[in-house]
Amino acid sequence: MTLPGSLRDMPPAELFPEVYARDPHHQGFARGGRAAALEALARLDPVTYGRDRSSLDGHVSRLSPYIRHGVLTLAEVRDAALAHVPATAPSRAWKFVNELSWHDYFTRVYAQVGELVWQNFQPYQTGWPQSAYSYDFPEDIAQGTSGLACIDAWSRELRETGYLHNHSRMWLASYVVHHRRVWWQGGASWFLTHLLDGDPANNNLNWQWVASTWRAYPYLWNRGNLQKYAGQRYCAECPLASGGCPFDATYAALSERLFRGKKAAPGGEGHLDPARLQAVPWEPPPAPEAVPDAVVWVHGDRLSPTHEALTAYPDRPAVFVWDDDLLRQWQVSAKRQTFIHECVSELPVHVLRGDVAGQVAAFARAHGSRTIATTPSPSPRFTAIVAALESEGFTVQVWPEPVFGASLTPLDLRVHGDYWRQVSASAFGKPPAPPKPRRAQAKASG
Repeated sequence: MTLPGSLRDMPPAELFPEVYARDPHHQGFARGGRAAALEALARLDPVTYGRDRSSLDGHVSRLSPYIRHGVLTLAEVRDAALAHVPATAPSRAWKFVNELSWHDYFTRVYAQVGELVWQNFQPYQTGWPQSAYSYDFPEDIAQGTSGLACIDAWSRELRETGYLHNHSRMWLASYVVHHRRVWWQGGASWFLTHLLDGDPANNNLNWQWVASTWRAYPYLWNRGNLQKYAGQRYCAECPLASGGCPFDATYAALSERLFRGKKAAPGGEGHLDPARLQAVPWEPPPAPEAVPDAVVWVHGDRLSPTHEALTAYPDRPAVFVWDDDLLRQWQVSAKRQTFIHECVSELPVHVLRGDVAGQVAAFARAHGSRTIATTPSPSPRFTAIVAALESEGFTVQVWPEPVFGASLTPLDLRVHGDYWRQVSASAFGKPPAPPKPRRAQAKASG
């Protein structure tokens, strides 16, 4: 069987001309690939991060696109952070390592719930029923023409660079869901299109947190909060700064205006049974045994030369497939495709496009192999591709990545705090320890 020629060196603008014609912003804030990732990692300062990360001008790592696409593993970034502080004082990197743990936590939740990540885990805790939220994403937000200087600036930054500071993400999401009463899934889809680090785990679960479909109450912010972390950069140029600003109110006043009470509306429907996340089995995944004739499948969640299957089979053929259906489904922007292309260009892979399972199977057959080696992914799409390959008679080996945090007991993923108590010792490079007890609640005086 003859394979099509590799698309590895074809410029992405030629691969996806319709996307590059639609999106004028062809390069995002970060360059793709392992070399660029290591440069960014070398600039990491976890101590300063812990002090001023909340400010829009604060020290943030901007490593998230490399983590999201597996160019850097969480364990690798964690180790780099701990190397910046004395071995006797790992707590100086505590906040940065704890923030990394959210990536691991959301990924684990996504692995359990799959496509449910696109549905409300619980009803909105706003007093409004689902029917009160519009399914039409506002064009003025999408194009940055709302007339609100902050909202329009964040829309522009998202579309032009593929980046938003975490505070800006929460503020923008809160405006979309609570002020404009738009379903959070529309905003999550918009973010996935543009963010270089967009993935359904971190992206959607944060939108659910803001919306209150995975939280006890909705997330709000006001003008005072904006000015605390962003200064006057937006208010100074906003035509509504002297009157009419929708954020210039106390939290109590905003809640009264925006919500019918911080509770679920009668008849509200949630789609997640919390027990599903209560005791998730965990054990260190075993490495498969190498076989002589395997081929390697590299997917978008692990685009690194340190890819475990590539390392296990350094002399065997490897393939990466542009998933045309997924790119259309997510409407992936040109800047995201450029980033991924730059990552893939550093890898020793034959690049194809189309139906992933079909192309990977054809690649394996062309090389006379019945074994396909790859790395894990929490995506239900990955699970479906593996099932399709196995139904064709292939053996799919999944080579595990380094573990960020191990646990001695099944994981409780209902809330991040319980998960963190279980893995925190291991996350700091120590042997797994029994879960730390919950902190006792302080009693009210008087």
